[in-house]
Amino acid sequence: MPSGPVPRRGALFPPVVRKTVLGLAVLALGLAAAVVLLSSPPRRVKPARTDCHVGPTTPGIDVSYYQEAIDWPRVRRAGIRFAFIRLSDGAAQRDPRFAINWTEARRAGLVRGAYQFFRPDQSVAAQAELMIAAMRDRQRDDLPPVIDLEVDGGLAAPVVAARARAWVDRVRAGLGVEPIVYTGGDLWRNGGAELLASQPLWVAHYTQGCPTLPTPWTRWTFWQHTDRGAVPGIDGTVDLDQFAGTLGELHAER
Repeated sequence: MPSGPVPRRGALFPPVVRKTVLGLAVLALGLAAAVVLLSSPPRRVKPARTDCHVGPTTPGIDVSYYQEAIDWPRVRRAGIRFAFIRLSDGAAQRDPRFAINWTEARRAGLVRGAYQFFRPDQSVAAQAELMIAAMRDRQRDDLPPVIDLEVDGGLAAPVVAARARAWVDRVRAGLGVEPIVYTGGDLWRNGGAELLASQPLWVAHYTQGCPTLPTPWTRWTFWQHTDRGAVPGIDGTVDLDQFAGTLGELHAER
């Protein structure tokens, strides 16, 4: 038993000692927190858009009669700088809104280009001549014509490529410009596109990352990155595209 008075709770140590102990405890906690922060891996911030190592890009769209009436000035004010406009599906089915879209897109100040959905099982000459006739009076600042390769028509991939090559050669001879090939990886899953690899590529791949290119292409010129885009001036969804370059370089692409 203690021989003197029992100390009050908290009075086991003198005030100076208690302050020293408390300070050391706070310092130890601070050091422990610093160690945890330094040893934890940094939090990664997801970039707003993958640049795919192509530098600056220019936004655009591609349209057909599915978009119905388009307010082209409003589309231009929304930041869209170019538009590919469907001329036809094969040789016989002309797009009913091609003429008005073709005229109004230019009037609104967009760089424009025409594309044709290619039917490999139809006449190559008839499809090529349709494009040549429509583009014979094209302006110098219009984009080159596009062959849209999405279906095989029941033909083997090398046959599709050969028929598309014939279209490209005929249109080039008729218009004096180098046509663009629009396509995706599904059509060339087992190869076969070698005859077309010298053409500028407009790749279709809906992804938040960088597009996968069909073999043997190694770079893309245009990229259709979604078919669910929303643009003021267009009711419903629309295909969104990117050009691998600045607006000035887009003008030089023609």
